[in-house]
Amino acid sequence: MSDFDADVIVIGGGIIGVAVAAALKGQSVLVIDSGSPKFGTSSANAGHIVVSHATPFAAPGMVGQGLRSLLARDGAFALSPRLPLSGLTWLARFTAHCTARNAETLTPGILSLLRNSATGVRTLGLPTSTYPIWEVFTGNGSRNRAAHEVEHMRGLGIDAAHIDPNLVSEAEPLLLPRNMSVVELREDFGVDPQLLWETLKATNEQATFLNNRTVTAIDPSADGVRVHLSSTTLNAPKLVIAAGAWTPDLTKLLGVSLPIIAAKGYSITVPDLATNVQHPMIFADEKFVVNPLDNSLRISARFELTRASDRTIDPKRIKHTYAQAKRVVTLPPLPDSLDSLSPWTGVRPASADGAPYIGPLKGMPNVVVAAGHGMTGTSSAMGTADLVARYIRGGSISTSELALTPNR
Repeated sequence: MSDFDADVIVIGGGIIGVAVAAALKGQSVLVIDSGSPKFGTSSANAGHIVVSHATPFAAPGMVGQGLRSLLARDGAFALSPRLPLSGLTWLARFTAHCTARNAETLTPGILSLLRNSATGVRTLGLPTSTYPIWEVFTGNGSRNRAAHEVEHMRGLGIDAAHIDPNLVSEAEPLLLPRNMSVVELREDFGVDPQLLWETLKATNEQATFLNNRTVTAIDPSADGVRVHLSSTTLNAPKLVIAAGAWTPDLTKLLGVSLPIIAAKGYSITVPDLATNVQHPMIFADEKFVVNPLDNSLRISARFELTRASDRTIDPKRIKHTYAQAKRVVTLPPLPDSLDSLSPWTGVRPASADGAPYIGPLKGMPNVVVAAGHGMTGTSSAMGTADLVARYIRGGSISTSELALTPNR
């Protein structure tokens, strides 16, 4: 293979794919995307940049939380009727990984990605939230749980502090008094995810985007990779597979099975608020998050295991999310037309051990995977891209970053 169409081919035009293209500025990049029907969660998610989410999703206690959510039918965690049979295998693997050892092994690498990403987003000069993210605990034992969260964050080296309850209502008058305790996550902030995606997409002038294309085969060799599309074939020295929840479909073309499943999330955006909340917030007990965007409020929730093609919007889920938010935030009445809330859904790529897969595939040094970020794709996109760029350019990789290999 001698005549290359680009220095790097990237499969996937979501936030990870465009971040990788941006990190490879100075090199020619072809980004292949199958089009809007498969456009994961990059455009209308919560927009939280969360260094605080360094612990892998598969951690001690998560199995119990998931079971309680299923029994309570509170909408935080759910299994879709569309869940494929392979989802049961994924659930078994996830359960087996909810251990302290898994968390200890993967947390340092995830923290590195998130912290590098937060720094990277700041350098782009985009509007970000004026105030850091608040994590809000409500109900019985809220103060003790908030204190435990501060202790946990500081143990990871993450800046966090318990906010004086007397200052909470003064800073956020729209919060309803519900025996709240608030933790300020001082390295976390909010951003408009659509604007972040657009900015990264435009960063590398040598990046070309091929939309509405389907990859039918991938042939790696010692000096490069050949990517077959339905109508043409492309060649490059390096290939990055960053296709979100569709990544397993692509790695299967290479004989590699990655345990990634689609986890659907919802968002609604309450428009035209006369007054808005100031802090992006995580409501730990109600299981939803908010992000103020101009004079609107983005509300995001749900982790529903399903098929990657499932983009259905359940009106009952929209109403439930709004009702949950109204329990703790002053909002106008639910509008007669749900369309005014811009209801949206997207699928996150959830790995079986709760951490992303980043690095070359075993025996295929020219094929790099960057997928499985779960709920932290936007948060860790720029850190992921930096790590991928170092793999491609032969840069140094730390031991904690090596732990994120797709061959683990």
